[in-house]
Amino acid sequence: MKVSTLLLIASLAVTQAAWLHLPRAAIRLSKKFVGMEELPIPELLRQNNIEKESAEEIDDKYVNLRNKKFEIADDKIDMRNMRLPDPYENSKPAEMEQISYPNMLENEFVQSRIYTFEKIEEDDTVVEIVDSRHERTIDLEPVRNAKLENGYFDSSEESSESESESSENESEEEWDDARPFLKCGCLKKSGKKFESKSSPREWEMESFSTADLPASWDWRNVNGVNYCSPTRNQHIPVYCGSCWVFGTTGALNDRFNIARKGRWPMTQLSPQEIIDCNGKGNCQGGEVGNVLEHAKINGLVEEGCNVYRATNGECNPFRRCGSCWPNECFSLTNYTRYYVKDYGQVKGRENIMAEIKKGGPLACSIGATKKFEYEYVKGVYYEKSELEPNHIISLTGWGVDENGTEYWIARNSWGEAWGEMGWFRVVTSKFQNGEGDKYNMGIEKDCYFADVDVSNLN
Repeated sequence: MKVSTLLLIASLAVTQAAWLHLPRAAIRLSKKFVGMEELPIPELLRQNNIEKESAEEIDDKYVNLRNKKFEIADDKIDMRNMRLPDPYENSKPAEMEQISYPNMLENEFVQSRIYTFEKIEEDDTVVEIVDSRHERTIDLEPVRNAKLENGYFDSSEESSESESESSENESEEEWDDARPFLKCGCLKKSGKKFESKSSPREWEMESFSTADLPASWDWRNVNGVNYCSPTRNQHIPVYCGSCWVFGTTGALNDRFNIARKGRWPMTQLSPQEIIDCNGKGNCQGGEVGNVLEHAKINGLVEEGCNVYRATNGECNPFRRCGSCWPNECFSLTNYTRYYVKDYGQVKGRENIMAEIKKGGPLACSIGATKKFEYEYVKGVYYEKSELEPNHIISLTGWGVDENGTEYWIARNSWGEAWGEMGWFRVVTSKFQNGEGDKYNMGIEKDCYFADVDVSNLN
């Protein structure tokens, strides 16, 4: 065999061995046939500042790289045959805006707390919320001295009984002083009428008949399909009076799901973007109309654009919709906007039922009492009260219990640990021979509907 032929075979063998990630075999062949003492340093190792290594060391590194695995929740994922995605592949143009996110977030929390509790007296016991839209004075001394024992939101029977006994021994004044956030409320009404209607609603027409209303209706289960979004907790990671956002976006999430006939993906709107950018409400309160106006004019965004932080954030392109890579954060321009069309107020048992069945859940105000907040665990709730509206919830349906009591089905925003997995039932106005309005926290007096626009979602 000619020398040139031997050299060609040796070169092919070296190439094949290197291609198979077998540098030790390649070097042995190179020594025997070609006279090469070392292979060129692979680019992957050169990037790690490795200039020269023995065949054994290089071989070991390749074996380690080829066999590297990641362990997640005890499940091993073999990375050898996986292709890492290119983060910029098939991506649409994004507005790049570098942001130091950790520092920005820390500053936002600090500024939000200062904004909420600004000292105005030397004794440091009385503070005032400086937002001119929602001014009120709060005594912070009880908050500083309060001890959170046995968790107020523990839904166990023992906790409920204990809280009930202590409540009976407390005056209204003592109870309010111990829980100043609750007497502030998260619903701050401006007196403005929020309405944008192009045509009458079904329940406003003369042809409307209550005989067409079913005895029960629940958007969590319509022919076996759930259209309702999960309950959430407005008070995590810190206290925030944002019920006006959660009660409204909860109802809108459901209406988008209904309008899209339950198709993937389920809607989850961002409450934080509304707090940051609607310009009229914040963690110190707001109202349903603020959300609906913002949705009609500017459109809402999904949760992935601006996750909930429970703070009063600054509105900017990043807050509207942003994302982060390891070394930078930036705003996006290719996000989906969720709009509403007609919206307005609806009140009264039959009208509310008709609107829920026709279009979906509503955002309704209630006068949440201390008993409701801290003692409700399950069942159909009723309590005689004349408390003014201070809280917003999502009203999703109605039903009748085994005793023949008609009730509303509603979703709260205090997490699944509260009530019936974050939900509750309360009597309708039919209760007590038509006197139910006095026992259901006024839930039928001030509700809002909104027709969602899905033309850009399908």
